[in-house]
Amino acid sequence: MRTNEQVRARGFTLVELLVVIAIIGILVSLLLPAVQAAREAARRTSCINNLKQLGLAMQLHEDTYGMLPYSKRDTLPQRSWAPDLLPFLEQSNMVSAASYDLSQNWWRSTSSTSPAYPIPNSDTVRKHLNVFICPSTPNPKRLQRKKETPPEQDKVGACGDYFVTEGVSLLINNELPADERFSPNADLTGAMRKFPEQNKMANILDGTSNTILVTECAGREDIYRNRRMIPAVADKTMPNCARARGGAWATNDNPYEIGTRVVWCDNSVIPGPMRINNSNEYGHLFYSFHPAGVNVLFADGSVHFLSESIRLRTLADLVTKMGGDAVREEF
Repeated sequence: MRTNEQVRARGFTLVELLVVIAIIGILVSLLLPAVQAAREAARRTSCINNLKQLGLAMQLHEDTYGMLPYSKRDTLPQRSWAPDLLPFLEQSNMVSAASYDLSQNWWRSTSSTSPAYPIPNSDTVRKHLNVFICPSTPNPKRLQRKKETPPEQDKVGACGDYFVTEGVSLLINNELPADERFSPNADLTGAMRKFPEQNKMANILDGTSNTILVTECAGREDIYRNRRMIPAVADKTMPNCARARGGAWATNDNPYEIGTRVVWCDNSVIPGPMRINNSNEYGHLFYSFHPAGVNVLFADGSVHFLSESIRLRTLADLVTKMGGDAVREEF
């Protein structure tokens, strides 16, 4: 028969248990970053696949219509490039007559004509589409809610994380060293411009492999500055007003020229260095939730990762379509 002393001898001491727990904690702390890195690698790959799909749809659009879609229409009917691309993303039903009236503004539930008639636009543009969402973005199922007068015309739409670069603002000269600034008469247009300009691949004189079409400005309408989030309140009458304009995939605010420090709610300026991932606010640069950089679709259909440390002038050269730049080897 076993004695009590023999039974007790088979157990663990408190010190031994604490040592085991400590070892398990160390192993978990070593393993967790690797798991998180693997998850982010998978999310980044999914983001790359989204951009490749958008690139293929852009090429199909040009094959069909002889040009790329307009970056936006800011006169009736107002909308971004995205609705025009939907038929080439296997989403033709979303812009069919039953789902979207292409003659009307993207956010409307009734027509702007007299007499007015009901239209489905406002319902359709509230649908979240995975091809417009980067999986690394927090709160991917966001809605833009911009207050308007009358309230029934509030601009509400499902947000996306990608935008087209319309070119470079000359205001970027305020950020560049004196010997890298653009001349006042420089052509800083991007590959995609608003209606009625014709966007043709043949007009990309810098070469399709040197010119950006689509990239990330993720997290809008919430503001992100250097990973710090300010929740969106798109009402200028509110004291906590904040908005990273252009979040909805259908909005004509989606695209912009890079190189400015525009703050939507007041007359302040976006703080921090002008670099990738500094801010996702309209007109600044590019923004993603991938560590140290951002995914970019070039006009040749290739997708590359641009580092946060890329020279600002090099980034601007990659956005313009006819600046005579040859910078592919620099990133």
